[in-house]
Amino acid sequence: MKMNRLFAMTLAACLLTQPCMTALAEESIGPGYNRVVEADSLGPGGKVTPWTKTAAGYVDDAGKVIDGALLRGVSVSKWQGDVNWGKVAADDISFALIRMGSFGYEGEYTMDPTFDTNMREAKANGVHTTPYVYLQTRTVEEAKAAARYALEKALPYNITYPLAVDVESQYILDLSRQELTDVVNAFCQVIEEAGYTPIIYSDYYKFRDEMDTSQFKYDLWLARYGSDHNMTGRTMWQSTDKGRVNGIYGDVCLEFAFKDYAAMQVTDRSDYTPGTWEKVNEIWYFAHETGYYTGWVKPDGNWYYLDPANGGAMLANTTAVIDGVSYTFGPSGAMQ
Repeated sequence: MKMNRLFAMTLAACLLTQPCMTALAEESIGPGYNRVVEADSLGPGGKVTPWTKTAAGYVDDAGKVIDGALLRGVSVSKWQGDVNWGKVAADDISFALIRMGSFGYEGEYTMDPTFDTNMREAKANGVHTTPYVYLQTRTVEEAKAAARYALEKALPYNITYPLAVDVESQYILDLSRQELTDVVNAFCQVIEEAGYTPIIYSDYYKFRDEMDTSQFKYDLWLARYGSDHNMTGRTMWQSTDKGRVNGIYGDVCLEFAFKDYAAMQVTDRSDYTPGTWEKVNEIWYFAHETGYYTGWVKPDGNWYYLDPANGGAMLANTTAVIDGVSYTFGPSGAMQ
């Protein structure tokens, strides 16, 4: 029998299809608006709002310092409505995991209607961004196809945090432990091969009971509300679904990063090709001020080939002979 199924179903609800809303929500109210706790970091009698920063570091809902927590973030979807990312950034939010959509239920891919707006506006206000995909694929091949689709949708954005796969759908939890482990690994492998960093999201009980995390070489994003966030491989922690952040109406999930992922990105971009990706009739092009590039370009640390014979259309999911040499291009177009 599956253990703790009912509890596990509710623990990570903020990434499902239920909004985090309360009747007391006001945009001007900061995080933890309705309570304070005694903070060990401030000495006797010191008080602090949970999940905020003190001189000793971020504190949990018991006022204890969260060991190793470096940065605070949020995860958002359509249920947060219109987000004022300027206010969010000013309220000590460094990164955001933004729902791309739900992929795989009976072959359907459904995009979150707020994805593009949130990705662009968060970045414009200095918040590091990445998508998360609510995975509902039941086979390895379906998972690979979903990952390729996610890469296509992620291509126009400068992702500076790991691309996340959200594993909690009841549609796939009746798979065996090994089957689900294989499905998740397949999704992450395609993401990694395209040059991105994957991360796996789930709650403590699903990680423990539904998957074999010893077979994952990828980072884990753990949902476990309260103060216990220990798990081998955990580099991000979803600590609560009742967070309050200026610029977001109602409750929002708060995240803590134990790696500074953005600082791990390439900072020397002097040899990168300047320009902008554009999609025309389902084909990607890389544009400069007066038209489209052709030939080799390096816009993000990866090499891409823009076919001169086809107006600069990007090669992807193919092998081509260029100047007498055979090259393979992955689903995102990056040379393998």
